[in-house]
Amino acid sequence: MAMYTLFLLSGQSTAVLLGRLYYDKGGKSKWLGTLVQLVGFPILLPYYFISSPKNPTTNTITIHSNPPSTLTLASVYASLGLLVAADCFLYSTGLMYLPVSTYSLICASQLAFNAFFSFFLNSQKFTPFILNSLVLLTISSILLVFETDSSSDSSGVSKGKYVIGLICTIGASAGYGLVLSLTQLAFRKVIKKETFRVVMDMIVYQSLVATFATL
Repeated sequence: MAMYTLFLLSGQSTAVLLGRLYYDKGGKSKWLGTLVQLVGFPILLPYYFISSPKNPTTNTITIHSNPPSTLTLASVYASLGLLVAADCFLYSTGLMYLPVSTYSLICASQLAFNAFFSFFLNSQKFTPFILNSLVLLTISSILLVFETDSSSDSSGVSKGKYVIGLICTIGASAGYGLVLSLTQLAFRKVIKKETFRVVMDMIVYQSLVATFATL
């Protein structure tokens, strides 16, 4: 878990900085910025050769029932993949028009959206920590609205594009929170198991659909 957290934090931070560098150096293609967020999934393919543990841990969820049909699985992968592609495009648009600090702060609101959608889709209860995060993120978003003029002037971006960046980044954060909640719902209601290979299938096929949609 610690290694996964380290890779996640370092990977996301590096990706944001490289994306901002691409736009600062004259890059103008939002579609290219979208594609590079998705096209790296083949690096996960060797993990298919890792055998699952014989004694599954408590994190492995399996519900004994008839497996879903191929058409049902394809529909799930396609739907989530298209949502991910649209979400990554919004992220690219937001990064193009916003400073890294503002962009990163808004992206943190994904936690709030994830909690919101999980409450309705996955019956996730609100804890004091979640409520505290919601309050802090709401205050931060309000402060960003009041700082629109000064931030847009200092970054050399027009007020209109700055607002577009805000809207796209907030929409992307909300969309990604929805994707995560829908993915968990698909595991629980459609696939009805959550083994290592099933999770890998979800990641790979979802990314494959999103990549082709971007192309």
